[in-house]
Amino acid sequence: MQVANGDLNAKAPIQSEDEIGFLARTFNQMTAQLQQSNEQLAESNRTLEQRVEAATAQLQDTLANLSSIIDNIADGLLVADRRGQITRTNPALFELFDFGETDLTGQNCSEFFNREAIDLIAKTQEQPKSVFTAEIELPNQRMGKAVATGIVRPHSRDPEREICIGSVIVFRDITVDKEVDRMKTDFISTVSHELRTPLTSVLGFAKIIKKKLEEVVFPAVQGEDKKTQRAIHQVGANIDIIISEGDRLTALINDVLDIAKMEAGKLEWNMQPLSIEEAIDRAIAATAGLFAHAHLQRIREIEDNLPEVVGDRDRLIQVMINLISNAVKFTTVGSVTCRAQLRDRHLVVSVIDTGTGIAFEDRAKVFEKFKQVGDTLTDKPKGTGLGLPICREIVEHHGGEIWVESELGKGSCFSFTLPLPTPIHDADQFDIEALLLQLQAHAATQQTAVGSQHKSILVVDDDPSIRELLRQELDAHDYDVRQARDGREAIAHVKQYRPDLVILDVRMPEMSGFDVAAVLKNDPHLMAIPIIMLSIDDDQERGSRVGVDCYLTKPIDSEKLLREIQSLLSQGTSKKRVLVVDENISTAKTLAQVLQAKGYIVTEAYNGEECIQKARTIRPDLIIASSELSMQQDWVKTLRFEKGLENVFFILRADPKNHEVSES
Repeated sequence: MQVANGDLNAKAPIQSEDEIGFLARTFNQMTAQLQQSNEQLAESNRTLEQRVEAATAQLQDTLANLSSIIDNIADGLLVADRRGQITRTNPALFELFDFGETDLTGQNCSEFFNREAIDLIAKTQEQPKSVFTAEIELPNQRMGKAVATGIVRPHSRDPEREICIGSVIVFRDITVDKEVDRMKTDFISTVSHELRTPLTSVLGFAKIIKKKLEEVVFPAVQGEDKKTQRAIHQVGANIDIIISEGDRLTALINDVLDIAKMEAGKLEWNMQPLSIEEAIDRAIAATAGLFAHAHLQRIREIEDNLPEVVGDRDRLIQVMINLISNAVKFTTVGSVTCRAQLRDRHLVVSVIDTGTGIAFEDRAKVFEKFKQVGDTLTDKPKGTGLGLPICREIVEHHGGEIWVESELGKGSCFSFTLPLPTPIHDADQFDIEALLLQLQAHAATQQTAVGSQHKSILVVDDDPSIRELLRQELDAHDYDVRQARDGREAIAHVKQYRPDLVILDVRMPEMSGFDVAAVLKNDPHLMAIPIIMLSIDDDQERGSRVGVDCYLTKPIDSEKLLREIQSLLSQGTSKKRVLVVDENISTAKTLAQVLQAKGYIVTEAYNGEECIQKARTIRPDLIIASSELSMQQDWVKTLRFEKGLENVFFILRADPKNHEVSES
């Protein structure tokens, strides 16, 4: 009974040596062993409890440390489960978003966070192993950056599989960073302006001096005196150096400004369908002088019938020129190959040289700003270290990739990809390119050969040296040049004297060139006067919006400027105002956007009656309409008898399925 009640110290009395006595001894041994086992078990329990307590304390310390780390990091932390329920936050998150509550656990993210953050959570659910970033708006006009990824763990039934159990997002206030970037961009823009303006004068006057020396001075002092001959040769060489170094400084300023605009997202892009073969050929033509000077073989390997891509033609040509120029710089013997081929849904463009090559450890550096792999060379080629970073920015903006394959001493291969556009099958699509060609053909028929005599040009610039430079250039071609120092003086002059053409600067005190152009183009009596905008700012889109006929950037390319002047004066007036008429609002707006990008001033109308009203108001040079709409109503005939619109040019678009354009 005592043993049954748990008293293992109780002993059975041994009174004999028979079976009963043997049983009693065995029973006593069993209880002794059982007691010993219980004591060992009790000791093990005490040891286990101590270990559990120690492990629990350690776990609590670890959790406390982790919690302290999370609570004290400067970035806001948000953890949510697959349903979007909040499971963890930190104080920095509350501070960033100005939350009044102290605990969001169990709440749904959509109740407290904006669409950008919710979209990030959704993306991490779809691709839990990827990292996503986005800029989001914070309260009090601040900007934040969010970085998100999924939380994964092994599947309980299949350890080789992983499942997403939630999302984690880290938020950071980047308001100050944004402000610093803005200040940096503004500073670079200001410095570029201050450098470009005097540089324009220096280069322009140097070229005028060179021309006068070669055409007038040198022929007049030609003789057999060797000292005179040496002086003539040295003066000519010095002028060439001034122009060459001025061009190099211009390239440096342009590169610095380009990379700053790209990083700030302020660079304008003119994305249009284009032939990569044409872009490569233009780059090859632009660098022909480099090949001749370096005595290198130029190889062209372009597959036939490459499809068009959508991109900025000028920027892609810039990429090719940079890559070809670099290849020539670092190649002393051999060749440079330009190659283009189709691979899957991408065009792959490569520039391959037989030059010095790039060490393995330097490959990653070549696309960094102000880095040149030739830094260790004794005869290091000249450069800014910005060409390849600019190439990378341009290619990535087009959705492509750029990389280099190279071995030291065995040449390099720089390649980049351009994705092919997604095919569009739309019955409402029309042949815009055919329409633009017809507009250009119409403009060509309006042009007549004109001389420069008696043609007056108003030059508007607040910098007297630029005005004097342009005066000398235009005087040399027999134009009658007038000058204005600011926008108000320019408007007054145009109203009084009606010049044949206006050359207009952008950055002027009190009234910018864009404001002046807007005033002139909105005055029915002045809108026909062509305007050439000449500025250090590359803002062609804004120029097109206000109706500028031509946009050129400083430093001044005299030959190009004179060609544009001749072209615009041959037209007689600024034929830029277009009225688009279509019952399909989407079609009208699409066509308007394309024409605006080409520099036309576009007004839209959606029926015949509205077309008549707007035509009477804006007096368009061209009216583009669907032929179906023109046949349904008599508005075309009405406009033909409208005073002042008798000679307006009509382009009637046929059924889009036929892809035809007719004239009227």
